Amino acid sequence: MAPGRLYLSKSDFKVARTCPTKLYYKKNRYPSLQDEDPYLELLADGGFMVETMAKLLFPQGREIGRWDRPDEAFEETRRALEEGDGALFEATLVHGRMMARVDILERRGRSLRLIEVKAASFDSERDGANPFRGKQGTIRSEWRPYLEDVAFQAVVLSRAFPEFAATPCLCLVDKARAAGEHATFDKFRLRRGTRRHGMERPEVLFTGDAEMLRATHVLALLDVSSEVEEIRSEVTRAAESFAETLSAEPIARIPPALGQRCKHCEYRLDLHAEGPSGFRECWGALADADPHILDLYRADLLGGKGKDVVAAMASRGQSRLEELPRDEIRGKAAARQEIQLRHTAEGTEYISPELKGLLASHSYPLHFIDFETSACALPYHPGMHPYEKAAFQWSCHTIPGPGAPLEHAEWLQDEEGFPNFAFARALRERIGERGTVYIWSPYERTVLKEIRDQMERYGEDDPVLASWLEWMARADNSRIVDLYALAKEHYFHPRMKGSLSIKQVLPAVWESAPEVRDSPAFRQYRRIEEGRLLSPYDALPPLPVGEREEVVTEGTGAMRTYQEMMFGESAGNPEQRQTLRRLLLQYCELDTAAMVMIWSHWNRARA
Repeated sequence: MAPGRLYLSKSDFKVARTCPTKLYYKKNRYPSLQDEDPYLELLADGGFMVETMAKLLFPQGREIGRWDRPDEAFEETRRALEEGDGALFEATLVHGRMMARVDILERRGRSLRLIEVKAASFDSERDGANPFRGKQGTIRSEWRPYLEDVAFQAVVLSRAFPEFAATPCLCLVDKARAAGEHATFDKFRLRRGTRRHGMERPEVLFTGDAEMLRATHVLALLDVSSEVEEIRSEVTRAAESFAETLSAEPIARIPPALGQRCKHCEYRLDLHAEGPSGFRECWGALADADPHILDLYRADLLGGKGKDVVAAMASRGQSRLEELPRDEIRGKAAARQEIQLRHTAEGTEYISPELKGLLASHSYPLHFIDFETSACALPYHPGMHPYEKAAFQWSCHTIPGPGAPLEHAEWLQDEEGFPNFAFARALRERIGERGTVYIWSPYERTVLKEIRDQMERYGEDDPVLASWLEWMARADNSRIVDLYALAKEHYFHPRMKGSLSIKQVLPAVWESAPEVRDSPAFRQYRRIEEGRLLSPYDALPPLPVGEREEVVTEGTGAMRTYQEMMFGESAGNPEQRQTLRRLLLQYCELDTAAMVMIWSHWNRARA
């Protein structure tokens, strides 16, 4: 096998199944939004921890090295299988242009069990033994990518070692299981690995008792033979097609199918960014439209079910937002799309006349609240279930009455233990039962409902708190007002494009409302850099943590900071722990301050 030979890996296959053209960009290492996506990194870290837990269930398992040299790793895998029964970790399979690294490959006689470990979850009590099929017996769409991943590996395995019978399995997180003392997040420490040939694999150090873990883990091993057999032919054809493109020199690029799915393409970077642009190579001159048709709110709903209006426009050489045929605007997103089109063309801000009465009808005190939570595959505390929320922080800005000065209160867990009930009690004490509670999206209501359910599950005896949580979480509780919903119906600024994220709404308000920027309550967020007014989120000051500087500007960063403060190396360092605490407090405080800024702008605009 020639050095430097290009293989179609299982990650390549997964990417190509979402869009075949992406295989070319991935192999040529085009810049991608996923390169530094904090949420994807968080998911990947959770996946490595779950994989480590799974491997601990095979105490005699052996790690196959040379993971960055597939040819050598394949020969090592072959020799290890020839030695007899046992489990191999990261076994490498190679056949032709296809290559797969198997998380766990177990030999028993002439049979192999191929085990793909995923941090994805199911609930064995609710979903039964087979969560992969719906009521009609067909494979559920949400599980298909995972099953295709296993099927790809099964194809390579059968070709590389045809003398063995193989059973494909998925190892998943079971949310019906409670974590034991040695199956919790803090027992798995992540260390960054070395980067070679564009690849990095972190090291996970387990600090608990492996025998105890094996008795109280949160994983389930499911045989997916029937599902893999059902899709095997389709997966084989696709894999062979993708692998064939890698045999050319240079490798072949599969022509793109332009359409609405390009909206969230990871290769759609800023067109002025350095390096090659996958999006530009796909769209050509049509990539330059600003605003682009892909910037439209819910462009996927244009034209009705089953119709891709974006694809039709691209085929006609159109991509500018103003080129959209108006008769394609229909359905539940039509009103919002019309507002965006009209005010984008005019370059004007939109605030509906109805917003006046709505804001005026809300009773004081006005509470603006935001929660920070974390839900990991491996629970933080014994007895918790996988992906169960830990609510570790809230921020609340309050306007007690008309013209009254702004007040701020906050809560952040700083003691060991399950935080949710203390979180809820402190919040109830702050906002009570009077006035209006503003949120941004229904998430806060969902968290309160889950905490109420946890009270039942864990036997937390506090009738007053339980009654308050039930009332607050009710969908018909008019005390809670969703500013996201108000923005969707009543507000637009061209800078927002198709987004209703507070991270996009706030900069639009910040630039267009000098009375907000000049308010003493918000002046701390005003910062100009190289002649440009920064968004308040970009203006948050970094703080020194050890030898580096850190700043938290989004929810994933808050989760990571919390984990480091409570369970990481900083947990035993009072100075670093205090710095991390300050980072969390300043970020969450800005989230509720942002809501007040937006409310203030809307309120002034109606006066």
